[in-house]
Amino acid sequence: MKPLALAAAMSVLASHAVAQGCDLSNITHGRELHEALSRRAVEIVDRASTEGGGDDAPLSRLVRPEAVFNLGAGDVGGPLPDGPAGARALAATMRASSFRFYGWDYMNMPVDACAPQKVTVEFVDEIGGRSSQVEFAFEEGRLVSARGWQRSFSTGWLPTDRQP
Repeated sequence: MKPLALAAAMSVLASHAVAQGCDLSNITHGRELHEALSRRAVEIVDRASTEGGGDDAPLSRLVRPEAVFNLGAGDVGGPLPDGPAGARALAATMRASSFRFYGWDYMNMPVDACAPQKVTVEFVDEIGGRSSQVEFAFEEGRLVSARGWQRSFSTGWLPTDRQP
């Protein structure tokens, strides 16, 4: 199973797609909301990368038709189509093989989960050596925008034979 598919399957919200209204009202604190929305962003990218070009009802329930997508690179912005088509274009552009998001390391204060919220998730294309840091904005649990920037990266191991 792909890493993104596994993460989406493990998502608390994966089986609770939004039909109408907000399906996050049972979440009352920041830490849980941050986790749920970050995993929802991963689920959106995973669904968008694995589906065909046709209409996908689960993706459409998570992404508003007017949702705005943009993924820039270098010194050029990269507007993408709106709605679920934009999610598919974002996923195709990123070609992510993994993702990363930071945990909620702050006070776990009460929140209104259905109010406008933002989370940032990094998607990595290991083969292409590109990383895309994307800010996802949600309203009533549905995606209204995803804007990010793609950059090249290098990784490596630190030497282990250091002298004090």
